[in-house]
Amino acid sequence: MTDSRLIQLAQNLVNKSVSVKKGEKVWIRLSDPIGLPMAKEVYKQVILAGGLPYLDIAVEELGSWYYKNASDAQLKVEPDLYAFNARHFDKSIVIRSEVNARDMINVDPKKIQVRAKIIEPHHRIISKKPWVLTYYPTPAMAQAANMNLQELEDFYFSSVNQDWTEIEQQMKKLAKALTNKEIEVIGEKTHLKLSTKGRTWIFDDWKANIPGGETFTAPVDDSVEGEVYFNYPLTYQSVTMRDIHLFFEKGLVVKAEATENQAFLEHILDTDKGSRRLGEFAIGGNPGVTKYMNNVLFDEKMKGTIHMAIGFAFPDCGGINQSAIHMDMVKDMRLSGSKVLANGKEILVEGEFKV
Repeated sequence: MTDSRLIQLAQNLVNKSVSVKKGEKVWIRLSDPIGLPMAKEVYKQVILAGGLPYLDIAVEELGSWYYKNASDAQLKVEPDLYAFNARHFDKSIVIRSEVNARDMINVDPKKIQVRAKIIEPHHRIISKKPWVLTYYPTPAMAQAANMNLQELEDFYFSSVNQDWTEIEQQMKKLAKALTNKEIEVIGEKTHLKLSTKGRTWIFDDWKANIPGGETFTAPVDDSVEGEVYFNYPLTYQSVTMRDIHLFFEKGLVVKAEATENQAFLEHILDTDKGSRRLGEFAIGGNPGVTKYMNNVLFDEKMKGTIHMAIGFAFPDCGGINQSAIHMDMVKDMRLSGSKVLANGKEILVEGEFKV
């Protein structure tokens, strides 16, 4: 028997997140067969909405095998089918279903970068069309969050199946208060300034990521000055970095520190010309995400936090920075003395909104 909460989520993904209409071609991408229960429900909802679904299923363990065994020539081959799909489909729904969160841990990151640069132009095409990404709760995800599977499922559905209309109104007010402002972030090992003048703040309810619940923009590229410390660990490409501490001058990361895997952090920063710039600044506002999950899609939405991403900047926000990466890092702003100001006015103080 299918969990009714899963059916509700599938309905929201199809009818609200990407708003499938009659005759629209929908690309459903699943990262591993373990997530088939969700993929099947999404497929059914696309049919019921009058759309034309195509289910694309990958196998997680083949990812690490590919990178370890593919030649340089194979890594650089143009992904013809992926490129066709990027142009062909009207909308896409991505479901990540982790079997092993450390599957890529021993893969040479240089190989991942080579392939990422080949895929990036096609990914840009996809990102300009309606899309949504979410996770399917798996044992691997539960282990990463220090929960059993039942606890994870309850937590998961409480964060994704919410009154998004109410959250949207809250995020809309926040976006209005931040528009065209100079932003200042103060906190532990942090004093950062950036400008958002001329940039658009977007309130994410159920549109791009599920769970939603953030307000984000692309900072003016050369405006970022100061330092920022991220007290939550980040796992990226299966590698965990802790205590990331970045120093900015004229919009560029000029110094980076981490107490774990600093060399990997510096390697990511050297991906391309755009990877040392801040592509996103955002404030989390989802009351259903109540604890750190070691899953950035959830952690970045936690109410009372902020997150920033180096690399690719969303064009919808007015961002112009191009990069093969977009790496989000989360900071807890509920700690004593933490605050976000807009043109000197307090917006977020120790995790509480002031608008």
